[in-house]
Amino acid sequence: MKGPRSSRTTLRNVSPQSKSRWIVAAALLLAGCGGGFHYEQVSSEPRAPTQEVAWLTAEPARPYTIVAKFRGIETALCPRSRPYCSLYEKAAEQGADAIWVQRREVSIREEQWVNIQGQMKRIPPERYEVLEGVLIRYAGQ
Repeated sequence: MKGPRSSRTTLRNVSPQSKSRWIVAAALLLAGCGGGFHYEQVSSEPRAPTQEVAWLTAEPARPYTIVAKFRGIETALCPRSRPYCSLYEKAAEQGADAIWVQRREVSIREEQWVNIQGQMKRIPPERYEVLEGVLIRYAGQ
């Protein structure tokens, strides 16, 4: 009787299709571990982290300074009670008082059928929001 095979031996004996499935699964897992936003620092002035960050969809009436620009999608696993959690975390870390969303694009990935281990599996449609805007700090704070 043979002993258990190491994972290295097992992966060598796996078909190329199975290997690519493992690679895709690992990439999806890693993508879900952090935010998918890209930031461009605008202000180099150091500031203390903030506790509360507001969400704005229109230009604020108060004077402000732009801390950073952002664009991307949320890939972190955020609770329903706090969507865009990685964006809020980054804004607070940067000392921003508000997230001003200036542009929002919504796209839908159509339903797909994928062959997984010889069975067809339905992948439901997925809605994606690409957000673009700035992190701001109110003047005098």
